[in-house]
Amino acid sequence: MAASLNGDFRGTFPFEPRFVSAGDVRLHYVDEGPSGAAPLLFAHGNPTWSYLWRRPIAELSAKGHRCVAFDHMGFGRSDKPPQLSAYSLQRHVANALELIEALDLSDVTLVAHDWGGPIGLGALLQRSDRLSRVVLMNTWAWELPSFLPPFLRQFRSEGLGEILALGGNLFVESIPGGMYRRDTDPVMMDAYRAPFPDYWSRAGTLAFQREIPLTERDRSAPLMASIHERLPSLAVPVLLVWGMRDPVFQPVFLEQWRELFPDADTVELADASHFLVEDSPDAVTSAIEGFLR
Repeated sequence: MAASLNGDFRGTFPFEPRFVSAGDVRLHYVDEGPSGAAPLLFAHGNPTWSYLWRRPIAELSAKGHRCVAFDHMGFGRSDKPPQLSAYSLQRHVANALELIEALDLSDVTLVAHDWGGPIGLGALLQRSDRLSRVVLMNTWAWELPSFLPPFLRQFRSEGLGEILALGGNLFVESIPGGMYRRDTDPVMMDAYRAPFPDYWSRAGTLAFQREIPLTERDRSAPLMASIHERLPSLAVPVLLVWGMRDPVFQPVFLEQWRELFPDADTVELADASHFLVEDSPDAVTSAIEGFLR
């Protein structure tokens, strides 16, 4: 029996669900810890949701940090328009900005993984007065190089992509392959499957893949290029936490971030893959906590 998206997944996600409007969609978020503390804003990627951050949220909020984690449109408990065209990078950035403004977040530490990087950075570059620190994990914010693995390119093919992502929910079912540890927790998989019970509920996962700019002709390319160009203007401390066994965001991506932010602190996790927060939650949380100190 499929797990209920409204549940707490056997106590692993006990946080109160909250919602904010962004245009015509509702975005889900959790907000834990002292309301007066400087917030950490957690931004997930594809195909996860705020559940990814459950252990950092629990530990850091208990130590006096405010932890805000939101679900992108199409993910988690946020609304899921069925049209693939709805899921542009521009819209995701606008949604994130709406949430930041609605919650009046300031002195923000952005914590971003995968697509959370370009989305969170895209929003906060527009309101850099609200940003104090950045933590980036296995992400990017530029046109991807030509060595994007063949299995990811399959999702960009009309028809085949729909069969794999919408029919087979393959992004979610591939999560264990993006982890280094092999003792996959069934409760974790229930939580990641729960937002995507049927064909059109999975539109956001396929749209993200097709929104990756591989050429300057791709829809998201101008915005991604603009984000990339403005990154050196960020005059805030940066922490890079990297799963070194990631088959997609390989160490060369980490080197590109180091070129952008030569003064950044770096934590390399040798035994973590793409979903490093699942592989090494204690190390990730410790790295964030140390950075905040």
